[in-house]
Amino acid sequence: MTRTTKQGRLSGILGGVSSLRPRLSRKTALEVSILGMVLVLAIIFRVMKVRWGPYMDAFDPLFQLRVTEYIVENGYSSFFTWHDTLSWWPWGRDIARSTFPGVPFSGAFVYQVLKTFGFNFTVHDVALYFPVLMGTVTCISIYFLGKDLGGSSVGLISAFFMAVSEAFIARTSLGFYDTENIGIFGMTTVALLFLRSVDKERPVSQKVAYAVAAGLAMGYIFASWGAARYAVGLLALYIIVSLVTRSYSRQHLVSYATTMGVGYLIATMVPRLGLRYLSSMENATVILLFVLLAVYEIARERLEERQTALLIGGLIVALVVGVFALEALGVIKPISGKFLRVIMPGSGLTNPLSESVAEHKRSVWSNFFETFGLTFPLAVLGTYFAIDKSNDRRLFCALFFVTALYFTGSMTRLSLILSIPISLMAAYGLKELLVPFVSVSRRKDETRGRRRKRVLSGVSRELGLIFVVFIFLGILPTIWGTADASLRPTSLAASGVPALFGDAYPPDWMQALSWMKDNLPDDAVVVSWWDYGYWIEAMAGKTTMADGATTNRTQIGYIGRIMMLNHSDSVPMLEAYDATHIVVFNTFNPGDPQQQWPFGDNVKWSWMVQIGGLNISDYVDETGGLTDKYTESVIYKLMYLQPDPEFIPVFVSQYRFVMVYEIDYDAQT
Repeated sequence: MTRTTKQGRLSGILGGVSSLRPRLSRKTALEVSILGMVLVLAIIFRVMKVRWGPYMDAFDPLFQLRVTEYIVENGYSSFFTWHDTLSWWPWGRDIARSTFPGVPFSGAFVYQVLKTFGFNFTVHDVALYFPVLMGTVTCISIYFLGKDLGGSSVGLISAFFMAVSEAFIARTSLGFYDTENIGIFGMTTVALLFLRSVDKERPVSQKVAYAVAAGLAMGYIFASWGAARYAVGLLALYIIVSLVTRSYSRQHLVSYATTMGVGYLIATMVPRLGLRYLSSMENATVILLFVLLAVYEIARERLEERQTALLIGGLIVALVVGVFALEALGVIKPISGKFLRVIMPGSGLTNPLSESVAEHKRSVWSNFFETFGLTFPLAVLGTYFAIDKSNDRRLFCALFFVTALYFTGSMTRLSLILSIPISLMAAYGLKELLVPFVSVSRRKDETRGRRRKRVLSGVSRELGLIFVVFIFLGILPTIWGTADASLRPTSLAASGVPALFGDAYPPDWMQALSWMKDNLPDDAVVVSWWDYGYWIEAMAGKTTMADGATTNRTQIGYIGRIMMLNHSDSVPMLEAYDATHIVVFNTFNPGDPQQQWPFGDNVKWSWMVQIGGLNISDYVDETGGLTDKYTESVIYKLMYLQPDPEFIPVFVSQYRFVMVYEIDYDAQT
């Protein structure tokens, strides 16, 4: 065989191999590159906190980490039989009936996959970076949703806005291992898949596949997040508005029934929800809506247009009357608690425990601009354009924005949900604004045989570039603020005190938790305000009377009374629970003890009074001064290291922020 022949064969083989490579157009390659840069940016913003140490954030993520570790050690089935004895002493906690399994199951699965491939990560490592993973994946999901809404440019801009959204980063940054990680991803994915399932241009097989996939995503939300009811309500509202605007088709019923049917099938298998979940008002509304839509499908073929309009109106009235009638008869459970407060913020239905949580406060208009910056007015404009040029996707996204905006006004925490539609609508609004600047056409010069550009709208390219620069400069402060927030340490890394001492944050809580883990007996019962319960259980491994689950409001009120009464009244209450230690967290300025920082029990004591059912006027006089009853309270004396004989200080942290006292019942006078 000649050398030339061999070279020819080799060239043929190499040519065949090269033909197998996916061929990307220049446009697609550019799009993928930009999306890749956006995802890298999303990751960077979310991992910046690691400079202060690999610590978990907030309180609830420590509980999720603890459950994940338990599942990894004992298997997935152990979750369903675990009765936790470290929390809510002396009764403990039924984990399966009080916990969504989505986050710990997902974390355990990721850990086991990594372990299978030989990666030597701990469960703590997985929990630390899982929020970053979900935040990044959500940016991919919203890219496809935005692309379906208004093309590649809307998809890329939506992903960018989501990547740098401070509200979204706050819940998907390093260490924030909690239900929102999955909730926001699931909500974005449900919207993407459900809207594809009602797309008139797709074949039936694809529509069914997307509807089933949307149902699986809905089930993932049900298994992970209490706010799944928002997604339920949003889909129901979309179907109703589609009926009113006459954009409804039979495919809407098929997709809706498939999505919710698959989702409910998964929900009923979650112990915290079960079949009883279907009897809640929002889910009963969905079931009744199915029935009425079936009636509509049967009747509309036989009716004229005017009669059809009357039928739609009658069905909506029947839906509202039917739901309230079932609620009045006790067949379904009414919406209550914080969910009712979100829907009816002016109802006055509040309780001190809920009000004591900062993120449950109502928003003011300035909050929207502080959190979202220029994207907020862009989203308002985008919603106007979407309604003006309405189709299925634009209608859904407009409803998403309007409802999320309303609910965020009722509760600051829901700015997280608003981050999805505000990113979409801002991207869409920006695209529509830029249309006059980029609306050009190419036509061939017949005489010279070459292309040339002709501006259609009378706006020059230079002016368009200036406009884009101004938009970028308007968004820049928001990005800068996001970067600044991303640099702040996690709650544990800063011990809940965001103040630098030299070039480091105070290590007081880590010191206290480590000391309790090493020095307190295994049967110790630690009393603290409920905020710190998860930390003490997960990091110190000690039993507490209350934590962030707030499952027993009576017991939290009992702790409030222990803290705010004098020692003669408090010590017998502690003895009734066999409490051995009490922990207080004050944030007095170490350099000036007269100055109080608003982070510890020194500001939370007023909530202890209210939740404990005590009278705040007994502790604060008409002039705003503190009364003798306050200075005689247990919490006051413990914070100022002036304890009564029954309380023996056994640990004081470096900056005196955290103090641990042993309770000596024999010292009672």
